[in-house]
Amino acid sequence: MRRWQLAEDALVSLLPKGAHRGSTWFGRTGDIVQQPPIWTAVAALLVLGGGERGRRAALRGSVCYGLTAIVGNLVLKPLVGRSRPRGAGEGQSGPVTSSFPSGHAATDLAFTLAASQEIPLLFVVLGPATTAAHWSLVRSRGHYPSDVFAGGLLAVAVVLVAWRIWPPGATADHEDHQEKADEPSPGDNR
Repeated sequence: MRRWQLAEDALVSLLPKGAHRGSTWFGRTGDIVQQPPIWTAVAALLVLGGGERGRRAALRGSVCYGLTAIVGNLVLKPLVGRSRPRGAGEGQSGPVTSSFPSGHAATDLAFTLAASQEIPLLFVVLGPATTAAHWSLVRSRGHYPSDVFAGGLLAVAVVLVAWRIWPPGATADHEDHQEKADEPSPGDNR
């Protein structure tokens, strides 16, 4: 494990010294997208303007976001206890949590993948935004690349489990309509 840490320190040291938060448009986008209120706003927009599919996408994305946050931040981070890259949080009061896995990377990707199961075209917009957020986490030295990668793996795992338990498109209301449609009408001789 120590060799891996040295390799990641060497990789992070290759980043330009001026690589701080918001130093490029892609970095600024990433800095904005990784904030939880942005994902709340995306969910709200889906609820307000997306019809039934939008509401399902918002619900699925939000549930997977929350589950991923719980597993990543309350279970895995305390178990691992990895320090952040040198220079992380200079001049700030944080970050105070373990670096591994990246909670932002995990939750952002969980929302993106889960919501995109209901509305696949969402991935066209949310995928690049999530990528910008993940690059920003590494470029600003907030996380090691493996922190972000592990966060991504956690997101995929949570979304796959949710997909297995709760298939996309499945709602109680939809199932009730389907059962009624399958029932024969009074004069139907099936």
